[in-house]
Amino acid sequence: MREKIAKAVCALGICLSALNAQEISGFASPESIWVEGNSVYVANVGEKLAPLIKDNDGFISKLDTQGNIIELHFLSNLNAPKGMTQLDNTLFVVDIDTLKGFDILSKKQVFSLPIVGSVFLNDIAAYDNNTLFMSDTDTGIIHKVNVKNKKYETFMKLDADKYGRPNGLLFDKDKTKLYVANTRGGEVLSIDMQSLGIKTLIAQKGAYDGLAFAKNGDLLVSNWGENGKGAIYRVDKKGKKSTLNLPFIKGPADMFSDGKFLWIPKMGENKILKINLP
Repeated sequence: MREKIAKAVCALGICLSALNAQEISGFASPESIWVEGNSVYVANVGEKLAPLIKDNDGFISKLDTQGNIIELHFLSNLNAPKGMTQLDNTLFVVDIDTLKGFDILSKKQVFSLPIVGSVFLNDIAAYDNNTLFMSDTDTGIIHKVNVKNKKYETFMKLDADKYGRPNGLLFDKDKTKLYVANTRGGEVLSIDMQSLGIKTLIAQKGAYDGLAFAKNGDLLVSNWGENGKGAIYRVDKKGKKSTLNLPFIKGPADMFSDGKFLWIPKMGENKILKINLP
């Protein structure tokens, strides 16, 4: 038994070493990561893992790209911040039922748009400099928002029984496809932005969350799995699915690829993991 454990530990060490893995601690239910230039932003739901409670204990941390925490509470007084994106100097973040924006230079809130009827805004993706798309996991709606005039509309409402509930969002390079990671017995989909046709990329039901691209353009998808056994899947151009050689992750949430590294929130461990981008 000791020999088996020793071999397993050794294999784990080799695996993490090959990926140049770095684990960073000190967060409070980290749900989403956004990297812009030399800055890394981490959205923390809060000390209490209460993603739908307006308890004012959520915050956003700022790190450098080496993984050093510059300011743990870079932006405070949020409730349960999740998905993020940046347009110019404004960092946008979804916070339960409201889209908020903060000037990253002054740290002042410069934008607020409550989404009437929303329950669980989860992720956000930029289509262009004026348009953001947001997932609402509980209602199944993907919202389309014009941040210039503060108008929004329903882009699509997914059939929860068929596809699960929308979580992670990611556009392809040409903005012709919107990838959607669905949770609660969900599938991973691509939506054609012109025809609105839906294609299933991963039919196996799961608790899918984060989306990112590998170096060669393959799609990376995080799945919470069961009993803390989360994993990162890779889907190639032919639709073949494989699993990254990583130890189980407890709560792999809204990850981010900066072109060199993959940043993965370990939400259930209050840590984030930085690995070489596969």
